[in-house]
Amino acid sequence: MTLPRERGGLLLRLGFLLVLAGGLALWSELRKPRDLGLDLDLTAALPGDIVELDVTVLRDGRALLRFDQKYGSGGAPATLHLTVHARPGPVDVDVMLIDARGNARRIRATVELRNEASAVVKAS
Repeated sequence: MTLPRERGGLLLRLGFLLVLAGGLALWSELRKPRDLGLDLDLTAALPGDIVELDVTVLRDGRALLRFDQKYGSGGAPATLHLTVHARPGPVDVDVMLIDARGNARRIRATVELRNEASAVVKAS
């Protein structure tokens, strides 16, 4: 008489373990780092004006990306496309722009990294 009761308990345990394993697999997929886009819009600057830039992307005080580039007299491109290997969510972006005269300008912004589209930081 106890055989059906034991079988029902076993099926309940197996069902619970399958639901738990599926939840853990979904959770790990959501937290997995991805290659996410970050665009730095420099169209507000005159062509050839920005000769050096330093970009740091941070989350919770930890650096996710550091990009330091000197462009010379030709200047930086109008839009800079960067790839951040991180999980989606908010990040702090710190941009240091140096013009041809040696003047430095800092821009700080908080943006949301997403799978669907690149986050945009306007350097104005």
